[in-house]
Amino acid sequence: MNAHQAEPLRELSTYLEQTQESVTQRWLAAVRADPVIRQAGRLTSEQLVDHVPRIYTEICRELKSARGRTGAGDIERDARRHGHYRWTQGYRLDELVRELDLLRKCIREAATEFFETTPTLSRKLETRAYGTIEELFSLTVHSAITQLLDEQGQRVDDSMRQRDRALAAQQESDERLRMAAAASGLGIFEWQLTERRAVWENTWMYDITGQPPGEGPLTGEEFIRSLVHPDDVAQLAEQFNEGKVPGRHVHTTFRIFRKNDRALRVLEMSGRFRFADTGAADCFVGTLADITERTQAEDALWAADRRKDVFLATLAHELRNPLAPIRNGAQIMKLHLESLPPQIQWVQGIIDRQSRHLSDLVDDLLDVSRITTGKIKLKRQVLDLKEAVARAIEIAQPLADAHRHRLTVSLPSVPVFVDGDLTRLTQVISNLLDNAIKYTADDGDIRVEVQVVQDAAMVSVEDTGIGIPADELPHLFDLFVQVDPMTRRSRSGLGIGLSVARSVVELHEGAISAISAGPGEGSRFTVRLPIAAALPTNKADPIAGPELPGPKLQILIIDDNRDAAESLALVLRMNDYEVRSADDGPSGVRVALTWSPDVILLDIGLPGMSGHDVARQLQGARLTRPPVLIALTGFGAEEDRSRSAESGFSRHLVKPVDPDMLIGLLRDLGSSRLGKDPGQ
Repeated sequence: MNAHQAEPLRELSTYLEQTQESVTQRWLAAVRADPVIRQAGRLTSEQLVDHVPRIYTEICRELKSARGRTGAGDIERDARRHGHYRWTQGYRLDELVRELDLLRKCIREAATEFFETTPTLSRKLETRAYGTIEELFSLTVHSAITQLLDEQGQRVDDSMRQRDRALAAQQESDERLRMAAAASGLGIFEWQLTERRAVWENTWMYDITGQPPGEGPLTGEEFIRSLVHPDDVAQLAEQFNEGKVPGRHVHTTFRIFRKNDRALRVLEMSGRFRFADTGAADCFVGTLADITERTQAEDALWAADRRKDVFLATLAHELRNPLAPIRNGAQIMKLHLESLPPQIQWVQGIIDRQSRHLSDLVDDLLDVSRITTGKIKLKRQVLDLKEAVARAIEIAQPLADAHRHRLTVSLPSVPVFVDGDLTRLTQVISNLLDNAIKYTADDGDIRVEVQVVQDAAMVSVEDTGIGIPADELPHLFDLFVQVDPMTRRSRSGLGIGLSVARSVVELHEGAISAISAGPGEGSRFTVRLPIAAALPTNKADPIAGPELPGPKLQILIIDDNRDAAESLALVLRMNDYEVRSADDGPSGVRVALTWSPDVILLDIGLPGMSGHDVARQLQGARLTRPPVLIALTGFGAEEDRSRSAESGFSRHLVKPVDPDMLIGLLRDLGSSRLGKDPGQ
């Protein structure tokens, strides 16, 4: 498979695991009915099955992990064992190839049944599934054939009669191999190094390379010199050099210009060297396949996936920008809450809660995209798991109080150290608490417990809520899954929070599970994490940026969204800060150079002159008292944060920022020079 990781095909893998028995029985019936496989008639079902369940299990595992060939060592080993066992049973090569091809067809039929009963899955996922199955079976057939041929070679001795018999059998075997390869589209070749000769065993070699049959086969040197793309020559040579070790297999992909039409094609080569009595490699035997169409399909899938990421990032930015003034407006109303009529107080609460909820949904969508494409990075450190629990409870407590839930916590008296990302672990526990609160009727009971069991730390969240039907528990952590959507219609959500939680926990080498006695019986979610092998180290003070002149700061806001800038300016003025604003980069630079603000809250996505350009121009001005630059933007991906740091920003805040959090940050920055406590 492509080096990039596609989305794990979990649902198909689970379906194949569940139907393994029926698929195996279907395969057994097909093998016994096939006239080519004559040995099947004298073997029991148990003898026929042999290593097939292991091969089947490895295919399911590869589909689930989407690792492709990087994790295909187990399937190669099981295929070779299967080939060895078939050799001992007297199988011919065409019988072995035929039975494995029947297994491939049975698994493809099961996959087709799955996709026909699951129309909501995308076509690209179906294409990926079939491509992965075909790729794994190509590897399986090649490994089994290689083993069977190796077994044949080991039985040849010095006796002339045995030699003649072995040569005759080899010729028959080679003919069957050519027939099997012709059916599968594999070219088979042999490069004799010492004699500088080549043998092409079938016509597929000419079809794949475009070499005119009348001109004969190409030696290894001629093949590389006349066909291989210049940029791939060094890589191919390196693969061959590394393969010149007894027992080592060569597998590589590269590009060629087909000889007859100079079309650029992508080829996949598998094989190994044979060695002379002196120990030197004197022959390379391999197979060649044209995988251009498969590669193009994979590239198209990744291009579509990249467009999806760009779309989600743009969508998040466009949603966050209008959310910023809404949150600021809610904060302004909150500062005057006691003087407002009760109806307006109620409206303020709605605006505040729903804008926070929408912001959380945007974050969840981006988390799913980053996790499924492997772009999320953990900031790991040894930490006390109780700290993550305390932060999560602090976040959840207001919502629990609003629903009159009784929230109880049980913590051990000693620290529980784990190696993890504090923010992400807090996110996981907050998600579990949020679900428990939302899906438990008012006046319910919710219990959080932390304990150590052997070498693992356990966090459990138990509620007295609506419960989970037994048949839905296995799918609870799948993407876009909600238990009984009709029951939960009034409880908004996208069905992605638990999927994100599972992915984050697995990135920590942990596991998450759920149990429930059924509808109306509540539920219990448990996160299991490995105990840290070392104690935490002392952390340095995270405050960055130049020292500031005092607690009463001069703040410049540069943002082309005037509603966002003016509403935030009003919030800051109501907290006794002196504020000015600009709606584009050039005017912001002019104000900064003439007014000398202490802090600049700077939008990144400014038209024309971006926030990064503004930051670089201010740094180039070499101000005697440079301001602290804080990015205030709708772009929140890891690469966005890294770029902000490179441009000289001390903080990267994602819109809509919590006004209370921002005020706290500014208070800390304002007190840093005087060394006073922020509360003084």
